[in-house]
Amino acid sequence: MKKIDKLKLIAEQLFSAQGLKRVSIDEICQQSKVSRVTFYKHFKNKKALIKELFTEQKNTTRQAFLQLLEQQASLEEIIETIFSLQKKALDGLYSQAILSDLHSLDLELTMFFREMEQEKHDFMHYFFTQLQEKDIIARDIPIVLIDMLIKALDIFSRKKEITNHYIGNEQQLFQDLLRIFIYGISSQTKNNKQ
Repeated sequence: MKKIDKLKLIAEQLFSAQGLKRVSIDEICQQSKVSRVTFYKHFKNKKALIKELFTEQKNTTRQAFLQLLEQQASLEEIIETIFSLQKKALDGLYSQAILSDLHSLDLELTMFFREMEQEKHDFMHYFFTQLQEKDIIARDIPIVLIDMLIKALDIFSRKKEITNHYIGNEQQLFQDLLRIFIYGISSQTKNNKQ
């Protein structure tokens, strides 16, 4: 395994377990058995490493969504894939330890995550437009409403009134939110009523 790949793998494991703030460059280097010189050869600082890890995860997830569109996947396959991607994310870069840190980051990382969130919403707009065109989700629901629901899901997933009911079972919260959302916009729901 290349040194940069080992650095990234160990960093992701440490961040997932301890959060972004509590992990030092020294700890990453020590655990990955890579020198600080090698670390700085690849990354300007810990923030650069964090950005690269999250960008790679975003690109991998986006590619999986695009493959669903190319494969003409059914709604059930799409939901299964979304749940699988989400579980992987919650076990990795979106672990509880990392999510706790996201609310108290410096300006640079805060801006980075805001940009990522906007990119996510832009991509999800495209993705659901494509699903609508393929009659996988109902055509009569305005995409702007779907966009707003996706943003609301993000808000709901951070609300204490909701998260308190899922302590120790955060994955179920995301599955419940997705299930309500996906089946609510399914073209099958409307067809079943006719």
